[in-house]
Amino acid sequence: MAISVAVTLIIGNLLVKEFNKIEDKAFGDFRRPAKDYILDPAWDFDAPRQTRTYKWTIVDIEGNPDGVFRPLLTINGQFPGPLIECNEGDTLSIEVDNQSVNSTALHFHGIFQNGTNFMDGTPGLTQCPIAPGRTFRYDFTISGQSGTYYYHGHVALQASDGLFGPLIVHSRDERMLQKIPYSSDRVLMVQDYYHDPSSVPLLTSLESGNEGAPIPDGALINGLNQRDCSALPHRKCDNFTATLPSFNLAADANHRLRFINVGALAAFQVSVDEHEFSITEVDGTDIFPVKETSLLINAAQRYSLVIRTDQATAKSFWLRARMMSHCWNEPDSPGNGANEVKAVVHYSPEFESISEIMAHPSTTNSVEHAIQCKDMNTTAYIPVAYRPAPHVADHSYYLRSNIEIGDWRLERGFFNTSTFRPNLQEPTLHRTIKGLASGNASFTASSSTDGVNSVAYDLKNNFLIQHSGIKIVDLIIQNFDEGNHPMHLHGHKFWILGQGHGYFPGYEALGMKENGHGVLESHEGMLEHLMTRDVASIEGYGWLALRFVADNPGVWAFHCHMAFHSEAGLAMQFLSRVDEVAKWKVPEESARLCQASLEELEKGSTPKDSLWFGSGIGR
Repeated sequence: MAISVAVTLIIGNLLVKEFNKIEDKAFGDFRRPAKDYILDPAWDFDAPRQTRTYKWTIVDIEGNPDGVFRPLLTINGQFPGPLIECNEGDTLSIEVDNQSVNSTALHFHGIFQNGTNFMDGTPGLTQCPIAPGRTFRYDFTISGQSGTYYYHGHVALQASDGLFGPLIVHSRDERMLQKIPYSSDRVLMVQDYYHDPSSVPLLTSLESGNEGAPIPDGALINGLNQRDCSALPHRKCDNFTATLPSFNLAADANHRLRFINVGALAAFQVSVDEHEFSITEVDGTDIFPVKETSLLINAAQRYSLVIRTDQATAKSFWLRARMMSHCWNEPDSPGNGANEVKAVVHYSPEFESISEIMAHPSTTNSVEHAIQCKDMNTTAYIPVAYRPAPHVADHSYYLRSNIEIGDWRLERGFFNTSTFRPNLQEPTLHRTIKGLASGNASFTASSSTDGVNSVAYDLKNNFLIQHSGIKIVDLIIQNFDEGNHPMHLHGHKFWILGQGHGYFPGYEALGMKENGHGVLESHEGMLEHLMTRDVASIEGYGWLALRFVADNPGVWAFHCHMAFHSEAGLAMQFLSRVDEVAKWKVPEESARLCQASLEELEKGSTPKDSLWFGSGIGR
């Protein structure tokens, strides 16, 4: 009997090790091993603050993440990018050596960069791009925030080419902030995926006469999927090394899954067959657990789910991430089931045969498809550690958001009458600092004025709202487009005062006084438990009301995070704390980037409108 038990244990351990090899395996030299996205179970939340140093080389390679070969933009030759794991209070020092044929820049999405605006990584706003063959070091300390974030290329659609990765910031109070204990913690990045390099769909989306963003060819989870090459005869395809993603989770335990939508266009509906889960974090804000059976996650949003592996009906289950293709102008694309990417969730340890451990699940999906193209209803999400929203706004701005067709049949994104175009050789932050320091009247005359600055900045392509001192700002965004738009504000989190369909109903409908100047009687507690986040979606023909504290000095982008829309101009800028920015100097390292020729800086950037001037004449 003892021998039988011992043999069973040995075989069981061997099978578990065999499955762990699946997570360890890179499945081709360019694919990052799945284990790289499992967080360190022995992480020291109380470790002394330290500097974590990285050396990254940006290189172009060819790879076949789902079987189809295409050019990829990678960090150190692997796809996707590496995990950054740190504690709140740590300093990150990331040396970037750009050996790609195109210019690049890295944005650390959701990181406040308080005092380090030059490190925000937004070309034309806070820095010049890193030209081919040049280097730049991003140095910044992460203060006053924790949770799930990520980094991505911010030149054109470089994130769609592979330039992205997760950034996890631990709080010393993480065990208290997360109300459900868990035995494992990992990252799951979902993305829409194009079989052509991003320059191809970007050019298509911007060209004369085009309406609507190009439809993805499929989707990936952590850079993995496996397509049927016989269904793609026009593509160079080899799926022998491609694989479906799989996650080995201990049975009868809680597991934290940190979802990040790193895509360019698609919102995803995520579910796990025969399981419900608890949402415990939204965009870096820990919340009291909320039970759900599916998750809606739009571009650039992040959610943590805690799932319990306690189902007795099977040993493995499908995790499904379905692109909400009905929100597009071509709802039947991509066909043949390519709008859904699946992963295997496998309970372990279970003593079974290798054939069973490698078999696909037989579970079915019972979750109804989401119909409305909008965010999760977060009104019931209560932050664990919260800061009540200020009761009185200093300023309330109305922004008209739209995708419009103008001259030469060019479809472009607009806030009010402005469609954004970055100046890659003279970023807004640099121009502002130099203008204030030199006494340029265009900058100095209005430096203490709050509101739209149309004197120092071109309102047509460089829409900027500025504030001096610390101000409470409301944004009322009215969407005149039929599609939804996930709006992201750099350098800040905001409170969502309300969102809905149709026209903004006015402050009174929200329980507030006109222009946000306080709350109405009997609504005194309405601002006490609002959740903060950094990406919120405005639904088609809908409205979104936000409040934030403009206390972070610098120039900050506000834009739609559907990359095709932001590159088409659906972006604007906030200049906060002009009084502090006036004391700054442009760091030598930042200025050095701008010494590259304009030709070098523009390599790989979004095509200019002038490419299509004259289109349609004579047709």
